[in-house]
Amino acid sequence: MSQVDNEFRSPIGIPIYLSGTYAELRGNHFHAGLDIKTNGKSGYRIYSVADGYVARIKVQEGGYGKALYIAHPNGYTTVYAHLQEFKGKIADYVKKQQYSQNQFGVDLYLNPGQITVSKDEVVALSGNSGSSTAPHLHFEFRKTASQRTVQPLQFIDVKDDIKPTIQGLLAN
Repeated sequence: MSQVDNEFRSPIGIPIYLSGTYAELRGNHFHAGLDIKTNGKSGYRIYSVADGYVARIKVQEGGYGKALYIAHPNGYTTVYAHLQEFKGKIADYVKKQQYSQNQFGVDLYLNPGQITVSKDEVVALSGNSGSSTAPHLHFEFRKTASQRTVQPLQFIDVKDDIKPTIQGLLAN
């Protein structure tokens, strides 16, 4: 079971299957989170994994596309990226900021308590925004104080019942 038993729920309401894992080598960097498959579709509900507050919202054409950062009282922040859209009070806030700044791309830092969320609250819909090549949810855990990523699998359980297949052997 996870290091923080039952403190965090799954960020999505479907079984978790991964297309990318934490610390995979990606071109010139290590992958910072998990890429959770969404059956090749956008529009799945994305949930806050625990109580907290929205610390940052970033909307950009590349990179993470539409991304949401939720700070939790236990010192961790969760990141949800490549979203199709934000929901509820988060969507309202982003739209207001985009219109006031007269631009699509925004990078918004919020104060603690400005927008609070509850565990199980729908905060967004999964998507394919930014530099994503297919619909999925990019999901991270970070230490809030340093914003350094940590292994998400210590906090959420992912069933892995697929046996490895040996593709070949390499002799020295």
